[in-house]
Amino acid sequence: MPPPSRSRGRRVECHTGDALNAFGGSVHIEGLPKRYTPGTTYTVTVVLRAEETAIAGFELAARFRAGGKPAGSLRTIDPRVSVTLDDHGLAYAHQTEAGAVVSDPSGSSWPLVWIAPGEGGDVVFHVAANSGNGDNSPLGDLIYAAEVRVEGIPRS
Repeated sequence: MPPPSRSRGRRVECHTGDALNAFGGSVHIEGLPKRYTPGTTYTVTVVLRAEETAIAGFELAARFRAGGKPAGSLRTIDPRVSVTLDDHGLAYAHQTEAGAVVSDPSGSSWPLVWIAPGEGGDVVFHVAANSGNGDNSPLGDLIYAAEVRVEGIPRS
């Protein structure tokens, strides 16, 4: 999720209230291997579980554990997911407007593809998701975050 922005000198936050990873919900990534094979394509799914979800979103990035540089690439396979590159070439997968709509009040999920780097070390995935109550206020929404490490091949 993007950091809070500043507007006309005042701080604007999009979600306030409960603590990060509040009881009763979670976010995780399905489909990641314990150890990746260089250049292999993996279909992964970001899964948000939280009761009374009316609207939802997520953001995911993959970096090398050592140095934090982008690790592999992310691709979309679902129109509910988009990938955006930052100014340093790091890809962020996130929901589209259509991807924010939920059909199950217990959470949501978003599939995408990770193409493992051709070489390198361990990769760390950072994922954050929000479960919104749909009232268009910053109150009552829940934010979940997780970090997943995937072992890589040792550098020679």
